[in-house]
Order: sequence, then C-alpha cells, then structure tokens
Amino acid sequence: MDSVSDSRHVVIIGGGIIGCCIAYYITRHPSYDPDIHTVTLLEASQLAGGSSGKAGGLVATWADPQCIAPLSHRLHTELSEEHDGGRRWGYRRVNCADVDAMGDAVGHVNTERDGSQFHPHATSAPKLTDLPPGLDWILPGSITSYTELGTPENTGQVHPYLFTTSIASLAEQRGVKIILGSVKKINYSQDGRKAESVTYMLKHTSEMHKLSATDIVIATGPWTKYVYPAAPIKESRNHSIVVRPAKPTSAYVLFPELQPKVPQKRIPPEIYSRPDGTIYSCGPSDEDVPLPETSDLVQVNQEACDTIYNDIRSISDEIRDGEVLIKQACYRPIVQGRNRDIGPLVGPTGIQSLWLAAGHDSWGIQNGPATGMVMSEMLFEGKVRSADVTSLDPRRVLNVP
Repeated sequence: MDSVSDSRHVVIIGGGIIGCCIAYYITRHPSYDPDIHTVTLLEASQLAGGSSGKAGGLVATWADPQCIAPLSHRLHTELSEEHDGGRRWGYRRVNCADVDAMGDAVGHVNTERDGSQFHPHATSAPKLTDLPPGLDWILPGSITSYTELGTPENTGQVHPYLFTTSIASLAEQRGVKIILGSVKKINYSQDGRKAESVTYMLKHTSEMHKLSATDIVIATGPWTKYVYPAAPIKESRNHSIVVRPAKPTSAYVLFPELQPKVPQKRIPPEIYSRPDGTIYSCGPSDEDVPLPETSDLVQVNQEACDTIYNDIRSISDEIRDGEVLIKQACYRPIVQGRNRDIGPLVGPTGIQSLWLAAGHDSWGIQNGPATGMVMSEMLFEGKVRSADVTSLDPRRVLNVP
C-alpha cells in the first residue's frame, strides 16, 4: 500500500473464517481509519456456508503450520476474553488424544475368544488401557491405546459457524460492509500487472456490479480456482454429522484409529464433544466429486454420514443411544504439492494490489485469526511483524511474471 493516509478500499472475496478474520483485523490495525479506509467483504451465498461452518473447531498451539499456529491460538484466547467467546461461540479448553479403538467399526463383527471381545482380524485380544477418569462416555475396553495430543493448557475448541458469524458481526460493527454477491471476475490493468476491480452479481437480484479497489484479497478456500485459476488449490469433500448423545459428555476431542485400519481412501472419524451438549464427528473424504459453484449447492452423501455414525456409536453407548441431528458435507482447500506442515498461501501474488489467503486445509478455523492479523500488517505496513510467514508466500508457487 502507499501511505496509510491515502484513501483505501480493500475488497475481500470470501465470507468464510479467513475472509471474516482479515476484515476484522484490518479494522483493529492501529493505522485503520474508518474515515479514509473502507473494507468490503463479498460472499457468494452465505457467511460460513462452507467448511467454516461445518468443521470441528479445534484450536491448538501444536497445529500446522507452526509459523502461525501458536500466534493464532493466543489470538483465539484473546478474542474469547474480549468478546465473551465462551457464551457467543462455545470457546473452551479441552483434552485431545489419538486413540486406538476396537468396536463394530467398518462393517466388521467382534467375536468371543477366551472370554474377551476381540476383532476377527486382530492377532490377539486388545489390552485394556487406563483412560482419563473424565473420559467416561467411551465403552470400557473399546480403547486399547490413548496418546495425549493436547491438554487444556494448549488446546481448545470453538463452534465454527458461531465463531465465523460472530467475527463477521464484530467486523461489521467496526465499519466493514458485507455484500452477498458472487464474484464473476477480477479486472486487471491493460498490461495485466495490477488488479483494479471486481465484477460481481448480487445474490438476490442477479444484478451485475463493478467494485473498484486499491487492494483485493482472495480468501475463497476451495473456490479460489474460480476467481484466480493460477493458484494451485484443489478441493476434497468431507462429510460430518452432529449427534445429540443420550447423556452429557466431557470435554474431549478424540482421533480414533479404528482397528483394523480403515481402507486407504477412508480417513478415520474425529469425535468432538461440544459444550452445547452435542457430539460432532467427521470422516470420509472424496476428491472425485466436482466442486459446485457455491457452498449452498454442496451435495451430501447420506451413506457417508451413516458410515461415520456406525463407526463412532460402536465405541460409545451415549452416542449409540443418541440422535443424529445433522448430516452435512463441505470442501477442504488443499494446496497442491505442499506438505501440510508448510501451510496455506498467505501474502502477495506478484500482481500489484492482489493478495491471496487460501489453502488452509483442516486448520482454517484454527489459523483464521493469525491469517487476519498478518494480512492486516501486510496491507498497512508492507511487512509482517507478528510471525515469520516466509514459507507461506504465494509467490513461491505461483507462476507470475
């Protein structure tokens, strides 16, 4: 950006957690002045309509990538303290663990041997593992190993939909304008070296509009390829369910490895106990289902959701005797050719005035606040002070002249 005293209009494309956090932290930057700076957030269908509203909501210092995860975890804590996050978006500290689970998972049936339940493909009966006393909603003997990943000191959770929409509301209160409109194209200068405006269609009227901008930030997750095809971001559809358990469950997040291991194209389910009295669990993914034009057109495979429920109810009476409230699907944005520990693409694209903040994979909710903060520093200062994000620079993978 030029001098911060100049009039600026920042357009953020995408109403998921990344776009909402960028909008919010721009308004929190010391150089932001609502009298001379304007921020517009464009969302095609609805705020948090994609994975930002349907994820698990885990936040942790040990998340990927490590260059921003600890910062983002701290910002989650600060946001909750400042805005009553426990009440507004279900923020709380939790325990988290990898577990080996033995149950009626993935279609197999347990049989009796020497008076013990064991899996027909196991070489011997599972050894009982001492579980934390608070984890009392898992069937005794169904967990054969418990490996701690996080404690309440370094791990927490939020309700993704409530968190995203709350951050959007806070940004709007600070002057951000939110428009429901689908971006049809980014308009460049004649030589293609500068982004100058976006053309979008209003959701409810189908009217076409052109919006000039001094800075355009692409935060569209898996939909990035529709507005900026140069970005190497692909999508993977994931399914999840929300269950009302028969009894309240304690604050644990579990990553079960079902035995024997699920088929290669099946990822094991994740189980999140939430403070609203529900259980969230996600599971199967598929990369061969095309990405629809907008998040409200995502199709749900009922069989995939049933598989998740069958997997997790086999290790918990509370879940087995509960009620499935929601079956849903969303798409994760994955940066092609990059390891998960390297992270998303956050920063300048090499085209003047065009910025990218996408490809957060499974850690979008977790890393939304840090992404918002570093983007605000880039926009107002031209450099990042709060973290070393060199590895996230989009220009490392973009073929931009």
